[in-house]
Amino acid sequence: MQKLYAEQLLQSQLEIQEQTLQHISKELHDNLGQVASLIKINLYTIGLDEKDKAAQKLDDTRELTKQLITDLKALSVSLGADRIAQTGLAKALETEIDRLNKTGQFKATFEQQGILPNVHNDTAIILYRMAQEVLNNMVKHSNAQHITFKLSFIDNLIILAISDDGNGFDIDEQMKNGNGAGLHNLQKRATLINATLTMQSIIGQGTQVTIELPYSYDPNYNTKTETGPG
Repeated sequence: MQKLYAEQLLQSQLEIQEQTLQHISKELHDNLGQVASLIKINLYTIGLDEKDKAAQKLDDTRELTKQLITDLKALSVSLGADRIAQTGLAKALETEIDRLNKTGQFKATFEQQGILPNVHNDTAIILYRMAQEVLNNMVKHSNAQHITFKLSFIDNLIILAISDDGNGFDIDEQMKNGNGAGLHNLQKRATLINATLTMQSIIGQGTQVTIELPYSYDPNYNTKTETGPG
């Protein structure tokens, strides 16, 4: 049984690694690569411009460089598994919400109820990646204006509820049409960490994904607690 769990955990970690590499590739191509290209073009052409135009282009290049550095830091933060071990799950999720708010596309909020116990790092990473996957899907498909993360510890359950006020969709229809790979992947990871995943979606009103993880104390791994934001 323990060997099977180890194999499943390794498989999930490999899948997470593959998704992480795809995420890096997309960010480099879609965002960071474009900014770097603009910087390169400005630097190559700045000597051909008149003085005033060259000065303006230099200012623009400084701003683009600052943006590139900020985006690189944000990408590094979103990928850092070690950071979860250092700061805890709640802080990692709160940082993800801050990153989303900085895009200006959504109004995202993070709420915490109860004192969250620290969980095994492998479990915390999988839970964090599940939250990222849900968030990424909402960003891509929901057309929402508001996204809410609520993290609770109630009756020995760690509960993460992520909701939006977007388009919503027919879950059964998505599964029937073969578009349920993301949901299937989330369910598989939830099973791996002994969590329960439920999804509710109403067309025109939005979607909520809830992950409930039973907590059991392990002195080898659970050595601290996490308080709420602030």
